[in-house]
Amino acid sequence: MKGYPKYINCKQDFFNLLAEPEYKNQAIEDLKVIRDMDDDKALRVVSMDEATGEATTEEIDNPMPHWKVKGFASRQEVADLIVEVENG
Repeated sequence: MKGYPKYINCKQDFFNLLAEPEYKNQAIEDLKVIRDMDDDKALRVVSMDEATGEATTEEIDNPMPHWKVKGFASRQEVADLIVEVENG
C-alpha cells in the first residue's frame, strides 16, 4: 500500500491501518466520523407523482447504516475500538 487509502472498504482495513503508526491517527479520525454519523434513519419513496415529479417519502429505520456497511456489529463496537486504540 502506498499512502493512506482513498476508500476504506471494511473493518479489516481499519485494523490494518491502525497497526501502521503513520496511519493510526487518520484511521481513528475516520472511525470517529463513522461513529458520529446521523444515519439511523433513511427516507423511502412511497409514491411518485408522474405529472409533477414530486415524491412522497416516509422516514424509516436505515437498514444499512455506515457502520454496518463497513462490517461492524454496532455503532458501539466502533466507539469501543476508538477507545481501545486511544488508550493503548
